[in-house]
Amino acid sequence: MNNQSKTINEVQEFLQNGQFDQAVGIAKEVVKKNPEDVFCLSVIAQSEFNTGDLEKAASTLEKALAIEPTEINLNRNLGIVKNKLGKFSQSSQAFINAIENNHNHPGILLDMLLLGISLDKISAELSSRVIEYVFHRADNLKNAYMNPQELPLISEASKIANHIARDARYTKQKQAIDIISLGFDDSKKNRLYDFLDSFHGVQAPKYADPMQKPTYHVFPDLEPLPFYETKKLNWIETLEENWLAIKDELNALYDKKTLVKPYIENTSTGNQELDVLSDSLDWSSIHLIQSGEYNKTLLDKCPTTKSVLEQLPLSVLSGNGPEAFLSVLQPGAEIKPHYGLSNIKLTVHLGLEVPNDCAIRVGNETQKWQEGKVLVFDDSFEHEAWNHSEEERKVFILEVWHPDLSHLERQGIQKIMELQHGDSQLALSENIENLLSEIKQII
Repeated sequence: MNNQSKTINEVQEFLQNGQFDQAVGIAKEVVKKNPEDVFCLSVIAQSEFNTGDLEKAASTLEKALAIEPTEINLNRNLGIVKNKLGKFSQSSQAFINAIENNHNHPGILLDMLLLGISLDKISAELSSRVIEYVFHRADNLKNAYMNPQELPLISEASKIANHIARDARYTKQKQAIDIISLGFDDSKKNRLYDFLDSFHGVQAPKYADPMQKPTYHVFPDLEPLPFYETKKLNWIETLEENWLAIKDELNALYDKKTLVKPYIENTSTGNQELDVLSDSLDWSSIHLIQSGEYNKTLLDKCPTTKSVLEQLPLSVLSGNGPEAFLSVLQPGAEIKPHYGLSNIKLTVHLGLEVPNDCAIRVGNETQKWQEGKVLVFDDSFEHEAWNHSEEERKVFILEVWHPDLSHLERQGIQKIMELQHGDSQLALSENIENLLSEIKQII
C-alpha cells in the first residue's frame, strides 16, 4: 500500500470515528500532493460549508466535479451550496446534472425534491409539479434511504417542500373559490373559506363533537348527529319503495361470485384491528360506483338501482366519491371501530338481508338494520359493525351530501376536490425527462 492510500484511509478512519477536524487536516495535506483527489476535496468542501464559507465550498466542489462530473453526491452538495448562496438557476442545474447522470440511483428522488425547492424562486408552477412528483412516490423515497445519516436532509427537505406544495395548491384552490363565491355575502361563504383553510393547515379544523375524527377533512359547523332521522330526508322513500328490486338486482350480481371483492383490498388502512379484514371476503363488496368512478357495465345490469341513484343527492368528490355498493358481512365477522374520511357526507345503508344479532354502533348509539329500511349516519364519528348470526348480512351502501351544506358550499367543495385530485393525477402521470426538459428552458 502506498503512502497516498494510507493517508486516505486515515481520513476515512477519522471520519468513521467522528473526528472530523482531524480528517479535514489530513485531507488538506493529501490535496497539496494530489489536487485531483476527489474524496479529499469533498471532505474539505464539507468543512467549508460547515463554517459558512459557501463560496469556497462551491469552488472546491466545482474542482471535484471537473474531475468526476457525473458523481451524484458532488452534484447534490453543489446544488445545496448554490441554493444557500441564492443562485437558484445554478443550484437547479447541479441537481439536474445529478438526476440525468444517475437515473438508476435509488436515491435520485431526493435530488428531485431538492430541485423542486430550488425552482420555487424561479417558477412556482414547475416547483410544485416536481415536488408533487416526488411526494406521490414517497414510499420509494423513504425506502431508498435506510442510512440514518441521510434522514435529517430528507426530513428538512420534505418540510420545506411540503410548504411549497401546500401553498401552491391552496392558492390555486382559493382563486377558484373566489370565482365561485363572487357576489355572495360573507355569511354565505365564510364556512367554505374556513374549510379551505383547515384543509390546508392554515387554521386548525373545527370539530363540532369530540367523537368526530374524520381521517381526511372536516367542514365547520355542520350538525353533528351520529344517526339522522330519515323522516327529515325527502329522498328516503325513493330507496325504500324500490328496495326489493334493488335487492334482486344486487343479488343477481352477487350470485356470480366473480364480481365479489374484499372491501379492503391490496391496501392498509393504518388501523391494525381493521386491517384484519384486509383482502378478506369476511367483508366483501360489489361496487357500482367507487371513488367517483361509475361502473357502467354493472349499472346497466341494475336498471332500478341505477334509476334510484340518479334521484339521490350523491356526494360528488373527485377521486373520493360518490360511492355505491353492495356490502356483505359474513357470519361471525366484525368491522372494528374506525372513522370515515369526512363529515361533508352522510352514509346511507339500505337493509337487504338482515339476520338477527347484527348491528352497527355510531358514536354512543347502536342501531339494527331492518330489511327494506334505511339507516343514515355520519361516519366521521367512530363506528363499528358486527354480524354475530350464522347467516350473511347484506346492505346497499351509498353516500349523500350532508343536508346542512348549501348549494354554494357543495359547489366549492367539489371544485376543491376536483383541483386536488387533478394535481394528484398529474403528479402520477409526470415523466422525469419531460419535466427536466421544461425546467432547462427557464433556468
